[in-house]
Amino acid sequence: MLETPPTLRLPRPDEVPNNDQEEVFERLKQRETANIVEGYKFRYNTEQDLPFKFFAEININNSRLWGLFVELAHQLPDEVCCIYGEYDEEPNYSSYADRAHVLNVLSNYQVELAQDCFIEFGLIYHTEEKLEEIFVKEAKHLQVWGTNEAGFRQLMARFQLDEIPDLNFVDEFPKVVEALEEFVPDARPPYQVIEELENMLP
Repeated sequence: MLETPPTLRLPRPDEVPNNDQEEVFERLKQRETANIVEGYKFRYNTEQDLPFKFFAEININNSRLWGLFVELAHQLPDEVCCIYGEYDEEPNYSSYADRAHVLNVLSNYQVELAQDCFIEFGLIYHTEEKLEEIFVKEAKHLQVWGTNEAGFRQLMARFQLDEIPDLNFVDEFPKVVEALEEFVPDARPPYQVIEELENMLP
């Protein structure tokens, strides 16, 4: 089973609303046999409405998430835009800036970004000719829109991640998210992380 962030857990029976109990308990039962493991799903861009070659979704143990994010970021162009925000809120977009600088800023918030399920973030490079993006969803799996399939697959192999067509993700099922400060007392709350990123990124 996948190692998830400490802030993410299954709902207790007393946390399930009465009017949704049957559906929620059925989904929780399905989760027991779901394929929630390390690996990735991969598909080609067949519609060609946007200039990327493939889309992938990746499960990785939470303790390895940041390392994979950084390595994926190194496959992006030198200038990137950072996307960040609280889950279910309109995201913030930085100006395009040097990728190394953006990663250096984000590294100051590695714990919060990797473990706080109230925060989503990513990096994007988008022109008329090319779209490349890495995005970390609130439940801490990654989405990748890419153009370099060979480089992507080589990186997946380095991290011992296999392509799994029937892979499942934790946010397909009922979940409860708790504040990171309950597990990491000195963790910054989401609003503070967002405010500081607004001040530090161009």
